[in-house]
Amino acid sequence: MSMNVLAAALLIQSLPAPGAANWEPLGPPQDGTSDAIDPASIGRAGDRATFRMRSVRAAPDRDGITTAVSAFTIDCRAPTATLEGVDLYRADGSFDRSVEGDDPRPVGSDTMQRALFERVCRAAPAG
Repeated sequence: MSMNVLAAALLIQSLPAPGAANWEPLGPPQDGTSDAIDPASIGRAGDRATFRMRSVRAAPDRDGITTAVSAFTIDCRAPTATLEGVDLYRADGSFDRSVEGDDPRPVGSDTMQRALFERVCRAAPAG
């Protein structure tokens, strides 16, 4: 297991359950999914911002998953976003599994991605 994968796994496992945060909505639901950010999770180190995001589906997917809690790092200068990892939860709130992150990708222009970028890169972190 690479050190990056191990670090991401440790980060995700140390995150509180999805209901434990004071989630801040990132706009209206899109395609049956509501997205929110945990303001208390925002951290800044130079041009890099880290945070947690929650996505909640109106209806479970075929595996019974309704909630995903993701950890991200955004390079505010590049601008790119790196998914560090995701914890998936079932409709009853029980933990299902963790998924590894991926490589940095450009921050897109859709409404949710722009809202995330503005929230963590332009605004002062909540504290």
